[in-house]
Amino acid sequence: MSVAAQGAGRPGDWERDGWLLIAQYLSEDERALLCAEADRLWAQPELFALRGAVPNSPTRNDRLEPVIDLCEPFRDLAYDAPLLALASELLGGKAQLMKDKFIVKPGGAGGYDTHQDAAYWQGLGIAPGDFLTAVVFLDDSTRDKGPIECVPGHHATLLTAPGAIADVEEGLLDAPFEAVEARAGDLLLLHSLTPHRSGPNRSAETRRALLFTYAVDSRPGLYDRYREFRGSTTAARRWVFAPAAGVIERPQLC
Repeated sequence: MSVAAQGAGRPGDWERDGWLLIAQYLSEDERALLCAEADRLWAQPELFALRGAVPNSPTRNDRLEPVIDLCEPFRDLAYDAPLLALASELLGGKAQLMKDKFIVKPGGAGGYDTHQDAAYWQGLGIAPGDFLTAVVFLDDSTRDKGPIECVPGHHATLLTAPGAIADVEEGLLDAPFEAVEARAGDLLLLHSLTPHRSGPNRSAETRRALLFTYAVDSRPGLYDRYREFRGSTTAARRWVFAPAAGVIERPQLC
């Protein structure tokens, strides 16, 4: 199904606003499987201590990056054909997976300052507008949980100095932030130049989400190139964590 069909009547407009929210992208069975795997990973705090690094920011203990080598259902979703098709349609070319992360954001966890994702990916030889991030919500993302907040119509260019990894000065933005509230199972497609932020989680519940970044690049092997770009050692140190019990079958995502 095309973006036009899936996004009809949904909050946000890709061309106008720089994001698109698609309701109930996951079925309840699919979400239940992913939530079970999220619980399994969250029960291993040593993983989060090792993989909580954030470029140009303090390390956090509520996120894993990368994560798909730790969880087969997460990996299957990252490479899901319909999700890749949506990314390709919006980007105007064949999309490749570039990066992946899992954010738990438990009650009391802080948010993120205003930034454009593309600022972090300069140096890869890809145009700033040729990336997008797919945010798959495993829990409701309501105002009290510190949802993603976007500034519409500011996704034409970088708003920071070329080559610099820096937050966006909010005084440069001439439109208000809009909170993108989502339900568990929803999918947010976010342009890499859209200024966005999130506040703290003021509730007692988690606000878990999977984030997969895709890009258009004529060169193959973008995922491994990005890991080299980040200086990650995980390519040489393959982690293997068995599920708590039973066999996890590949979810049939649609």
